[in-house]
This record gives sequence, C-alpha cells and structure tokens, in this order.
Amino acid sequence: MKRIYLVSVLVLLGCLTAGAQLQRYSVNFELSERNFVDTIPIRFENDQIYIEAMTDDGELRLLNFDTGSSQGMVYYGGRMSTDDELGNIVSRDANGRKDTVKVVRLPEFRLGKLWVSNYVATVIVRPHGRRRFDGILGFDLVNKGLQCKIDVKKGHMILTDRKNFFDGEGGFEVKYKLRWFVPHVWVSPFIRHVDEALFDTGSPPLYSMNKQSFNRHAYKSKNVENQVESRSRGHLAIGNYGAETVDEVVFLNLDRLKWGDFSFQHVSSLTTQGGSRVGAALLNYGSLIINPLRKRMTFQPYNGSDTCEVQNRQFNMAFVPVEGRAAVGLIRETCDEYEQGLRQGDVIESINGEEIADFQQFVNYRFVKGETYTLVVVNPRGARKEIKSVRR
Repeated sequence: MKRIYLVSVLVLLGCLTAGAQLQRYSVNFELSERNFVDTIPIRFENDQIYIEAMTDDGELRLLNFDTGSSQGMVYYGGRMSTDDELGNIVSRDANGRKDTVKVVRLPEFRLGKLWVSNYVATVIVRPHGRRRFDGILGFDLVNKGLQCKIDVKKGHMILTDRKNFFDGEGGFEVKYKLRWFVPHVWVSPFIRHVDEALFDTGSPPLYSMNKQSFNRHAYKSKNVENQVESRSRGHLAIGNYGAETVDEVVFLNLDRLKWGDFSFQHVSSLTTQGGSRVGAALLNYGSLIINPLRKRMTFQPYNGSDTCEVQNRQFNMAFVPVEGRAAVGLIRETCDEYEQGLRQGDVIESINGEEIADFQQFVNYRFVKGETYTLVVVNPRGARKEIKSVRR
C-alpha cells in the first residue's frame, strides 16, 4: 500500500461571485422506505469503506462512504451522470484551499433495498489515486436521520430509520458535534488533554493530529514530549485542491488514545496542517453505531475489552504531487532511504528503469510488499541520486 494521504473534502457554504447560483446544503433527497431496517454489504479495503450502488438502468457503481464529506461527490468524466446541474457552491478542502464547484442532482440509485432519489453531489476533477471508485456517499445520508452500524468484520452496514433500533446494545459512547455538517468527536491523545477531531472514514489512519493542537498540548505537559519519536519538515496531506504547506511534522508514539472510556494502546501517529482526524482504521478494532438523533457514536470492540493493542507501523515516507510530478513530501530521518540521501522535495524520475512521467503514474505503480525498488530521483538543484527502497 503506497503511503499517501488522500484527504476528503469538507464542503463549506459561502458567498459566490455575482451572478452565480447558490446551492445550499440540503438533506431533501428522498428515500423509498419508511420504518425499515436493511443490511447492506460493504467492502473494507485499505482502510476504506465501499458500497455497491445500483443505478436505475441496472448498472453497478462503487461508492466510497466518507463521513468527512458533508455530501456526495462525483468526478468529471466519471461513470456517474453530471448533467442535471443545480448551481455552484464554494468548496474548501481539508488543507484550507477552496474553489467554486458545480453541484448536480444524481440519477436515482439503490443501496440494498433502499432507493435514493434527488441526491445532491458536488463535481470535481478526480484527485490522484481515486480511480477505483465512482463517487462519494457523504455524511448527509446520516444527517437525513438514518442510524447506521458499520461492522467490517461481518462485511456489512445496517441502516435504519427506527429511533430505538440499537437501544440496549453495549459499547463505548462518545458525543459528536456537527461542524460544516460533518461529525467532530473528542478524543484524548495525552493524559489530561482532549483533542477535537473530525471522524473521517475517508482518511485511512487511525489518528492524525493538527500541529497547532499538538503545540498547545506540548506547551502544557512534559508527558507529551516523552511520546515524540522524531521531527522533520515536509507535508503529506493531499486535498482536492493541492497538498498542505510544508511545515514541521512531529512523529508520535502515543501511549494510548482514549475514545471515551476505551483505550487504543501504543498508537503511531503524526501531525498535519489540517484538522485532527480519527480515521477508518478504527473499524479494524470494532464495529461502530452512529446515532444522529442523539449525536452519539458507540464503539463496540471486537475483543470485548476496554483496551486494544494497535502497534501500527509509523510512516517513513509520503509522496505528493509537485507541478504534476511525484515528489517526496515527507521523509523520516531514521529510515534507510534518508541515510542513502533521499530528501524532501526530491522528484521521482524512474522506478526500476521505468520512467515516471507524472504523479498519477506513480500512484498506479504496482508495488509489491517486501520487494526492493531502485528509485532515480532529482533534487531541486538538478542533481540525480539512485535510492534502494524496500516496499513495506
């Protein structure tokens, strides 16, 4: 798995230029069922949730369920129709970059037995690395009033509009608050410190921390510095409109990450310029119930305990697009590639003798875990280097 962050978009409302039609956020799409419970198959691959949707003409489309996106999203030139235009909105990605984007009404589609009509989605140019699915199903599905239970171990999601359907189920509950129509929860990365984080299934890592939030915590407690593995300069988060700015990145090995009264122990994490996030990797350790009526999320650990060991691998390198080319966005100073001379800003020219012409070609390169690859890179001054890299 290439170690690249692809960060989901947060759609914000704002004033458009004169003459543009403003399409406001809405959950006025229609559902075919009432007083229903349905179990929908899902795929969980590379810490991402995928749902098959059937269009009204019998075609299957693959949608990514992304709680970090306030509403649906499709791509120019993709397999989802973008013809039924509604207007525009100002869209801001997780790195703070923004653009005016088109809003469309999607053709009717079916999730399990549930038909969804008049669903609204923004249209953007497909970001790098998102070739495998046709669009995004946003948190508006939940904001409509549907409770859901995601269980990747069983490979399904339960959807229901029955208010009390999940009452009586145990688990570890946290409150969430909607900001820009997406859910933010409160977790504790350090003793006596609480961090507000977006619950974002569009982001694979279990937890990443906003650098400014980290700085505030580190200022208050020596305990924080004891959990710092190393520091570097670079960037790794890629939004829909570009990568985050270059800044200091702190590599963390957290003693524990608290979700209410539940503790994820020994969590490798790092800081980013975007907001703090709890990502879809949480679902590897338990099922999750989202209740929009009470604004609660209930985590049900698969091991039946109040703790679990994570011990996930720390990032060594991340790659970002720079003027269309694949460049080293971040490299950890303790890794083998750094010792060989690989640095932040180096551009990939070839892999095992194959020219890498652009970032998308790099993303699509078929790396095999455990194999050694020869990278030829050029630094900003034009000097070339050959680096041996083992895919981990």
